[in-house]
Amino acid sequence: MNRDAFTRKIMQNETNKDYGRKGLVPLAAVTRNRHVESVHYGCICVVDAQGRIIYRKGDPDTKFYFRSSAKPIQVLPFIMSGGASAMNFSLKEIAIACASHSGEEMHQKTVQGILERLGLDQSSLHCGTSVPYNRDESNRLIKAGKEPSPLHAGCSGKHAAMLAYSIYLGSDISNYEKIGHPVQQEVLRTIGFFADEDPDGIPLGIDGCGLPIFLLPLRKMALSYAKLMKFADEPGNPYHKACKTVCDAMISYPEMISGSKGFCTELMRVTRGKLIGKIGAEAVYCLGIKEGCLGACVKIADGGERAVYPVVIQLLLELGFLNRDEYEKLKRWHHIGVMNNLKEHVGDIIPVFQLDKPVSLGDKLFVYDL
Repeated sequence: MNRDAFTRKIMQNETNKDYGRKGLVPLAAVTRNRHVESVHYGCICVVDAQGRIIYRKGDPDTKFYFRSSAKPIQVLPFIMSGGASAMNFSLKEIAIACASHSGEEMHQKTVQGILERLGLDQSSLHCGTSVPYNRDESNRLIKAGKEPSPLHAGCSGKHAAMLAYSIYLGSDISNYEKIGHPVQQEVLRTIGFFADEDPDGIPLGIDGCGLPIFLLPLRKMALSYAKLMKFADEPGNPYHKACKTVCDAMISYPEMISGSKGFCTELMRVTRGKLIGKIGAEAVYCLGIKEGCLGACVKIADGGERAVYPVVIQLLLELGFLNRDEYEKLKRWHHIGVMNNLKEHVGDIIPVFQLDKPVSLGDKLFVYDL
């Protein structure tokens, strides 16, 4: 059975099941010995900078938290205010502010450098501590009998930038993470503008790192990335410099975004300026695509990050934004092998959708045997 036939079979079996939530469709499956063991449901939406839905799967008005996919938008008011320039932020440091980094030495040093320039130490970071995502760094800490520090936390770069912004505004840094703080109010206004939502009407939550997070329809998260790409391409736009700075930083220093081996890093490195991509906790993924100034958002409803990467690669293939050479370098993320304890390949995590397309994209670029 070829891949397309297998996908249709899964979708026929799963689409009519009632999972108790409107707008969710099967996006990825976990197989074992060519049988489906688990199915991940979710939504996809792709929009242009006017908010017109170009492609979708599932209900684009379903609301989810933006999570860390919002970071490239959250840093914009710092740049717009002139604070990033006044505080001598490099592109590398802007990149770490957009990051969910893996806690490698290069990330720790970059964040530490920001703090030292501000005359602060890591105790000023209110992101908490977490085990570094990078396995080598985690093992190094264990062997040395050391506990992780705030510098290892994937959000430490964003927090360092917010500390700098607070100082630039002359605001209290002791509560910079609270929604009433001037920094968070500017962030909220910026999120509202880019998502075309009334800031006062956006439901808020608290992220894992203690900062406010924003509940938005899927299509509005996608819209924020479409606007980011459009403004970055419009020299006369008042947001041009800030948006271009964010895009340039992420594309120039992809290793800052998710680490030396992370998906975001590899995706941006391989595509060489065609797009930016940013993961968020609970399996949110946002893309800004330069061609057409498009924004895309993927959400796996159960929060299973293992399903995100095959879905994102499939989305880019179906949109025609990956060529064959790029795909060859990224294909390990398209079908992710399921291994047992004996290191035997016993199944795969695969995408199982085709987009609902209001316009023709022509034939699919690739057809695979499962």
